[in-house]
Amino acid sequence: MSHCIDNSVMPGREKHAHSAFTLVELLVAITVLALISVVLAQMLSATSQTWISGQARANNFTKGRAMMDLLTRDLQGGVYRSDLPAFPAGTVGFYTERPGYSGASPTRNLSWVQYDLGLSSNTVLQRADLAETWASTAPPAFGNTAAPLGATPRDTAPGIVGFKVQFIYPDGSISTNYVATNRPKVAAVGLAVVDDKSLKLLKAEKIESLRNGFSNSATGTNSIKADWEKYLKNDLAWDAYPKSLSSGLKIFERYVSLP
Repeated sequence: MSHCIDNSVMPGREKHAHSAFTLVELLVAITVLALISVVLAQMLSATSQTWISGQARANNFTKGRAMMDLLTRDLQGGVYRSDLPAFPAGTVGFYTERPGYSGASPTRNLSWVQYDLGLSSNTVLQRADLAETWASTAPPAFGNTAAPLGATPRDTAPGIVGFKVQFIYPDGSISTNYVATNRPKVAAVGLAVVDDKSLKLLKAEKIESLRNGFSNSATGTNSIKADWEKYLKNDLAWDAYPKSLSSGLKIFERYVSLP
């Protein structure tokens, strides 16, 4: 009698199926990996942009604050008399009780200082000063309201594309004109500053256009900062400038009490 043995039911001899990824599972995995990569790339880009914007703001703040502090010290130490020159012909120049640069000796704590942005494509605000000596023939000559000559200009911070000084008078009126017989109580100083990275991307004609825009948009009857921010919002063609300018351009304004 023959015996047939069915191996399929023998203990320990069960067949094991080998598992493997199907094509659908591979496609799903690749899709998920691609989505994760896109999200990580967007996060990295956003972080990088935030870092760049932060650097631009820090750079602007450093330059803006340094220039405002220098202007404040000069303005608060100014000598404003009707028989001495102060802001002649619309220039930002006046006598101040601070010693200036001079090859002559001895000097005294009095000097003529003057701020100017120079040519229309310049971006460095210059401060010129002229020390007064103790010589009897030396200026200032009382009664002469013309600006003295011979002041030595020196560069300050780069990236200045807007510079304006306005005066607030006792009756509350605001004007870009200085009237010595009606001494203003406060000087409003406005600065438009571009960070160093954006400045390198600006061509001369774009710098000139920016400077003209800031110069022409300060009405003299309103806050300098308010006028300039309105100009940036409504009139500046942002598409014609580097994208970094949107975060690299900062407006500063400070009100300085005059002695």
